[in-house]
Amino acid sequence: MQRIPVSTAAIVLGMCVFWGMFATNLLPVAVKHDFLSFYTGGRLVLEGRVGELYDIDVQLAEQRKLIPDLPQLVPFIRPASDALALAPVAALPYRVAFVVWIVLQTLLMLGCWVWAWRRFGPDALVYCALSLPAPLGIASGQDCVVMLALWIVAFELHERGRPISSGAVLGLMLFKFHVVLLWPVAMLVQKRWRMLGGYCAAAVAQVGISLAIGGMAGARSYVALLRNKNLDHLSPSPQLMVSYQGFLANLGVESTWAAAVLIAAIVVSFVVAIRNRPMFVLAPLASMMIVPHVYGYDAAVLLGPILLTIFWTKDRVARIAAALLATPIPFGCALADKPWAIVASASLIVFFAILAFRNSRSFVFIRNQ
Repeated sequence: MQRIPVSTAAIVLGMCVFWGMFATNLLPVAVKHDFLSFYTGGRLVLEGRVGELYDIDVQLAEQRKLIPDLPQLVPFIRPASDALALAPVAALPYRVAFVVWIVLQTLLMLGCWVWAWRRFGPDALVYCALSLPAPLGIASGQDCVVMLALWIVAFELHERGRPISSGAVLGLMLFKFHVVLLWPVAMLVQKRWRMLGGYCAAAVAQVGISLAIGGMAGARSYVALLRNKNLDHLSPSPQLMVSYQGFLANLGVESTWAAAVLIAAIVVSFVVAIRNRPMFVLAPLASMMIVPHVYGYDAAVLLGPILLTIFWTKDRVARIAAALLATPIPFGCALADKPWAIVASASLIVFFAILAFRNSRSFVFIRNQ
């Protein structure tokens, strides 16, 4: 690892202080919101009440034991296998578990920063410290840093010529399955059969664990919960999303056909471009753009692709676009309402277009296995 210049260290420490101050405003809300849903899922599994895991009345009753003045349900909407993984945290008293959760997520984020320092040099730490999604996710009680860590592990395994293990780690991302839809498509197009095998094995394992825990009745309850339109938190304000949903909502476009055309254009462009583009850059970006319910903190996983683009590409336009995405501005705008929130989704669309349609020779920087 290269020595960190004093100026770089000062910027990183300054941003850490800034994010700490930023978090103090969100943590009181997070303790009654996102983390509460994770704790509820883990607690129900820990108590052997898996059959009630997706019962919204049971979830609400459990949550009001912890937060008596809770105004409405914060639903647990993850697979049962994820609830099992959360059980050790749920074994702790609620307030203690929340502190432990925030500390663990912060340490994991710092570990990702150390990886960037080792891979790209001390300048990468500046981009890491400036990037908003991971600190935003931690302050919201989310686990988006886990997605970034899994991306890093999968990328390193890929670089070291271990495609099966790399695919299996990518498959672990399926606990947020709606933001990884195009990964298997990329593996198919690039004929990475061993990686696809590892991915499918991880997927089958998670489905098997979920069925073993909750059975088919649990699976049906899970699907019913995801389709429940009466839950406010399953139908958030569309203008706050950073995918196609936020882009169209901020333009005032409500047409289903417009959404279908935009999604189709992204998918077709992806399938054509991924033939000679780096999978670890384009797949997470495109996957995030074609689904609803994607908040700014979900873009934490894009820090890896952003760093690869900045440090390992020859294309100046792509590097500038990636550097701008690493600043707090684009995803900071996602916290605003119309019309400013469109900056986040529009920035991702522009970045995707640059990667998909610029000269492919500028992007051949990841070794083909």
